[in-house]
Amino acid sequence: MKTSTSAATVARIPAGATVVVAPACGTPTSLLATLADEAGPRGVTLLAGLLLDPEVLLPALDRGALRLRTWHPTAALAHQLDQGTAEYIPLRASAVPSQLRAWSPDVAMVRVSPPDRHGWCSLGASAGYARAALATAGTRIAEIDPAVPHTFGDTPVHLSCFDAVTESTTPMPVHPPARQTEVTRAIAGHVLELLPSKPTLQLGIGTVPEALLGALADAELGGLRFVGMGSDGMADLFERGLLDLDLGRAGPAISTPDILGTRRVMDFADGNPAVGVFESATAHTPALLAHHDRLVSVNSAIEVDVSGQVNAELVRGRRISGVGGSIDFVEAATHSPGGLRIIALPSTTPDGTTSRIVARLAESTPTSLPKAMVDVVVTEHGVARLAGLSMRERAESLANIAAPQHRETIAAGKADLR
Repeated sequence: MKTSTSAATVARIPAGATVVVAPACGTPTSLLATLADEAGPRGVTLLAGLLLDPEVLLPALDRGALRLRTWHPTAALAHQLDQGTAEYIPLRASAVPSQLRAWSPDVAMVRVSPPDRHGWCSLGASAGYARAALATAGTRIAEIDPAVPHTFGDTPVHLSCFDAVTESTTPMPVHPPARQTEVTRAIAGHVLELLPSKPTLQLGIGTVPEALLGALADAELGGLRFVGMGSDGMADLFERGLLDLDLGRAGPAISTPDILGTRRVMDFADGNPAVGVFESATAHTPALLAHHDRLVSVNSAIEVDVSGQVNAELVRGRRISGVGGSIDFVEAATHSPGGLRIIALPSTTPDGTTSRIVARLAESTPTSLPKAMVDVVVTEHGVARLAGLSMRERAESLANIAAPQHRETIAAGKADLR
């Protein structure tokens, strides 16, 4: 198939079309930038999950040339969400493929590797909803990038499936590891003490889960397996011989819908059977994930109230995230033999003035995870084991892991618990 320029490829998209865009490190950024250009088609609605570089869209959103509907918003989109040019769709990750089939978008745009000698391209880092998008869209467009790794799983797509292809002119999006602090390392140390031997771990996005990856390098837990996001730290664990590569166990050691990281993890995943990149219908579905023994979900949060309710979506009333996949993994851990559900977060904001353990969530704040789906909350000050505790006992346990300067205020909230 002959390639076209980004401009010629985007010209195939009619005004008013609905276009689904692959997320994260699989985003076709050259096509997206061209679509957002002033010369691009107007009135287009984008459907997308996590976009690592949404800034290219902001001018087009602000002038009304594009609309964005997303189930994984970020802080970079806060203004557009306030203005209504971007809209949030509450949608758990496992439900995205079926919802795309219901929407039946006009166009799907993905980033793929160059074809091999048989014509097969790879979706590389992101298969979560990309395959479902290609299966349901009327027009399929690919941005070909030699930097995209050839991965195992649900990633092969034949070049003949595409209606138009263009060569990438922008770098593959990356997600650099977060800088670690004494606080995040202390939290990781507490979490490490909770883990069983030979666990299957799901680690959310953020500094605390990344700190835990670093801590695992010196742990003696036996073979490790991972579900959820793939990241740079997993390459380090593989090189140290710490992943479970037992052929007697089904599936790869790392089973992920999306690899989120830098060139480090992309090179590691390229042609490596230890990594499988799968559709969300497989990689996020609790009934399938629960077959893993000792599945431990470790997710962060913006705040946790003294009953154990979790807010992972709003900061001071502004949306910076969505439901995502955490509820899928927490539900899976609920039904996994030996499973454990952990929320790990710093006890305060970076300046220490605001506690992230609170008396109660504000009335307008969503409950991202209900209190009955949290076993343990961890801060740098310790561990609150909530399973089996009464409301009063939960409040006392959570107050004990809050920052000392905020404990009295938090403890006062116990009186309102019912």
